Amino acid sequence: MALTLRGALEHPVVSAAAPELLTPGVDLDVPVRWVHSSEIYEIGPLLTGGELLLTTGLGVVGADAGARRHYVRDLAARGLAALAVEVGRSLPALPVEMADEAARRGLPLVVLREVVPFIRISEVLNTLIVDGSTTRLRFSERVTAAVENAQSEERGLAGLLAAVGRLLDRPLVLVSAGGALVSAAGTTDDRTAWQVVDAPTAQQVDVVVRGRRWGAVVAGAAPAATGASDDDVDVALRRLAPALGLELLHGRGAPSRPDQLAARLLADLVEGESPDTDVLVRAGAAGFHPGAGDVVVGVAVDAPESRSGLSLLQAAARTTGGTVLRGRVGAEVLGLFALDRPDPVRVVADAVTAAWRRAGEPPVRAAAGDAVTADRGAAGWRWTLSRARAASSLLSSAPPPPGTAGPVTTARAWALELLLHDAGAPLADLADSTLQGLRRWDARHGSDLVRTVETHLRLGGSPSRTAEELQVGRQAVYQRLARVEELLGHRLDAPEAHAALLVAAAAARLARTPPP
Repeated sequence: MALTLRGALEHPVVSAAAPELLTPGVDLDVPVRWVHSSEIYEIGPLLTGGELLLTTGLGVVGADAGARRHYVRDLAARGLAALAVEVGRSLPALPVEMADEAARRGLPLVVLREVVPFIRISEVLNTLIVDGSTTRLRFSERVTAAVENAQSEERGLAGLLAAVGRLLDRPLVLVSAGGALVSAAGTTDDRTAWQVVDAPTAQQVDVVVRGRRWGAVVAGAAPAATGASDDDVDVALRRLAPALGLELLHGRGAPSRPDQLAARLLADLVEGESPDTDVLVRAGAAGFHPGAGDVVVGVAVDAPESRSGLSLLQAAARTTGGTVLRGRVGAEVLGLFALDRPDPVRVVADAVTAAWRRAGEPPVRAAAGDAVTADRGAAGWRWTLSRARAASSLLSSAPPPPGTAGPVTTARAWALELLLHDAGAPLADLADSTLQGLRRWDARHGSDLVRTVETHLRLGGSPSRTAEELQVGRQAVYQRLARVEELLGHRLDAPEAHAALLVAAAAARLARTPPP
């Protein structure tokens, strides 16, 4: 943080000189660029502004009142941060006309009533100034490196905001000049993003595209005292804004020919208009070449802007070691991964999660579909994409199954929920057919027996894992399970009841929210 006049006056080396401010109402938060001492009357032309000038007043001892006023007036015109006069040696008291002229010009005038060597004050404060400048320079270099890394990895707008927001420990929001929320990092939803923009303490810097103001990047307040200073935030935003402008300009450009072909193929697969006879040829033209033994996994990404979603899939493909076909279809970013790995769905989901973390955890959601062999052609590729899209839709609208929290999921984690929605089952009736006694008990006592049943069954019947997921003690789990079996009239591990209990519990959870 830059040294301010307030900080200089409150520093022990200056407070030892018993400073007294004679011009109330002046801004004490002005930065002090340097501390200088001089007894020369004509010092003004040698100053460049922002200095704290220390003097004993020797240069004005023999001057008349008019000359003293001119001395103060000239220093104020040079943009001096403050004039500090030590009284008692050259000047027994500060001349009234100097104080009056300083008040007229708004120049902070300080009287030092105790003797502290000026060399000592200059040495200490100038060291702080130099150290602060070095710290700000290093911070600026860190911001530059973060921005360049995000650009080189093509993380998009959200990735740029997340990279710099993590350094600042503040939420960042990008808004257009027309008042549209474009992207954000460090916020949980659109509502909290708008709270950042509307906060009176928010800092912002304009984003310019092709010489015109496109919008602004806004930084919210620091969540803790350890956050970056306002000066650091300003430096970071000014470095980030051109990168955002470049990203916006790049995003407006026409996509490459392979990217166009990929997007069209994915759109035709979603709409059911791509026959098996030409899907491999079209995929090859877009740069997607599944091997003979590969499986294909579809991924659907819900991202605030397409570049961040496309970058996420590209980064994930580098981790899986396979190839990816990606493109924007409507409001979604879709991808097809081709790879030859055990448990390919988990490999893809973990790769997307790792890419999301490297990108600074931008506000996106993603879901991986079921795996199909590459030779299934259009029908198989369409199937895995449909499963990914359906799971992504559920991820954004329904409470997640136990043990699956996070922004990246899989269709198999939502298998029951997808079957229930596809069947159009009456969820509340299905839940009551098996769990009516438990649901009534929960309603009367404010308990959580239905959720305990589903968690316990999904986590392999492990009381320890159930307790960890529900964040309760193991003894509490045992007590709940005993109550459940009492109300059901049979044991939870009864083989013929296991599937019905799990389906009914999933239906009860889905019944709390409208279908997507």
